[in-house]
Amino acid sequence: MAEHHVLLIEHPARLNIDTGRLRIERDKHPPVFVLPEDIDVLCLHHPVISISISALQALTEAGAVVLLTDARHQPSAQLYPLKAHARQSLRLRLQIQLDHTDHPPRLWQAIVQARIRTQAANLRALGRKGALYLERLSKKVKPNDSGHHEGQAARHYWKHLLEEGFRREKRGAEDGINSRLNFGYAVLRAVIARQLACMGLNLGLGLGHHSSENPFNLADDFIEPYRYLVERHVVSLDRQVLEQPLQSNGKKELLAFISQQVPMNDGEYRLNGAVEATVDSYCRILDGRGESLALPEY
Repeated sequence: MAEHHVLLIEHPARLNIDTGRLRIERDKHPPVFVLPEDIDVLCLHHPVISISISALQALTEAGAVVLLTDARHQPSAQLYPLKAHARQSLRLRLQIQLDHTDHPPRLWQAIVQARIRTQAANLRALGRKGALYLERLSKKVKPNDSGHHEGQAARHYWKHLLEEGFRREKRGAEDGINSRLNFGYAVLRAVIARQLACMGLNLGLGLGHHSSENPFNLADDFIEPYRYLVERHVVSLDRQVLEQPLQSNGKKELLAFISQQVPMNDGEYRLNGAVEATVDSYCRILDGRGESLALPEY
């Protein structure tokens, strides 16, 4: 199992439950056993994988997210837990109430500022130019990002992060860089969605994302200041690797981004701990016990 509870299966296999454990069987290999509660994200990346309903039930009851990939090695579906949280109905009412206060514009401002600061940190860490501009731009972000500084920062960031001519493609990309970014983002989104669901939050009620067709608006809010982890890891890969399309055997190397330390205002965390701190801080705001989000800090 990969570190930080992301389990990637990329060979023909059979998954079922055996005495409370997830049993993973492969031809000519001894079975492997994993406790469902030890899994945050299960990524099924092979067309010849079978999984029993009892295994899916055990995984979702344990709070795991199941991620499926398609023939192009990109995420195509996601199953996340709907297990009722003790305060789920209260949290829903509080989220709706929060939407009618001045909190969402300020919280989205903080998220955008953190996103831009982490972009600047990436440019500095990777020896690229343009970090100072982003650091200054982050201080100009207004509530609700009314000045659209997020878009300005993105154009500047991608221009300096990668070679001239690179074009960011979110869907259907088959080139080595975009396909790796998209896969990494999907895993990161699953980790965040899982924590939100486990805390009884409605994922569709976002702060900056409000699409009526997106059931993961809140996850897409909180992923923003964490995207830099995927980007830094992908850009740091060997150039020959990036020139190749993302294949099955490249997934494990790509998932190494989750081992990076995340600096927060009270110290460094592993990814899961950092995401938990962010979600907990949001819940404290909902409960009237806090005013600000815990976000990656540089």
